[in-house]
Amino acid sequence: MSVKENIPDQRIRAMQSNDVSAVYSVQQACYVPQMVESGDLILQRWQHVADTSWVAEDMSGVGAYLVAYRSQRNKISALGEAFVHTVPADVLYLHDMAVHPRWRGCGVAARLLDHAHQYARANRLSGLALVSVQDTLAFWQKLGFVPQIPDAGQQSLLSTYAGAAHYCIAPVQDTSD
Repeated sequence: MSVKENIPDQRIRAMQSNDVSAVYSVQQACYVPQMVESGDLILQRWQHVADTSWVAEDMSGVGAYLVAYRSQRNKISALGEAFVHTVPADVLYLHDMAVHPRWRGCGVAARLLDHAHQYARANRLSGLALVSVQDTLAFWQKLGFVPQIPDAGQQSLLSTYAGAAHYCIAPVQDTSD
């Protein structure tokens, strides 16, 4: 599958409160129904982690997003759980990144991930962490994420996700090239 050209007027910016309904729509287009989180929860999270929440948009609106927060290595978020930045933190936890099907293959996921790496590096975090769902493990592994075996308490949190879920960590990369 070839990579599509970048959408000409596509840009990445900080998520705003008025983006919540668009983020929810992208989520509905990307996830199985059991994985879709409510607009109220998306808004609540954004209110606590606006500095680590980004959207990608073009003239037709938001087509992708990434919501992350500062956390600690090997600490997993359950699906549907509210979160805030952890202090002290050593990783940027990528709780949710989704790309609308109309944008797949245009490189927006890599651009959003670059924002996460830049933020993590600027804030002296050693890595990025996430839970891979819906058969995306190979995608994340190509981007440098390595599956981890969490302890029993954290392992139980993976069962809150529909289907196979894998906790993964990647080192922060210099994406300034």
